[in-house]
Amino acid sequence: MANQDVAEKKSSGGLSFLEPAREYIRETLGELRKVHWPTRTDARNLTTVVLAVTLVMAAFLGLFDFLFGRLIEEILVSNVIAIAIAVVIVLSIIVLVVFASRDYR
Repeated sequence: MANQDVAEKKSSGGLSFLEPAREYIRETLGELRKVHWPTRTDARNLTTVVLAVTLVMAAFLGLFDFLFGRLIEEILVSNVIAIAIAVVIVLSIIVLVVFASRDYR
């Protein structure tokens, strides 16, 4: 039965090579009709949230970049206190990774 359908489609002639593209576009438009599009207010509110989070994360990462850059400068100058701080930071990161990877069931 399926072979007959395929044979009928192939024998239709004309521009049969465009049929897959037409079917794709038809199905895509059908799916786009099902999408719940946000209202203008929702889009504005969500955009504001994304921009705010982006700015906060940029400031946060910029601060850490500055602090770690200063720490590396101090380590290169061989400041003992900076080396101790770096060791504490590395050890605390290792401990956090170990505890975060545990399975508490």
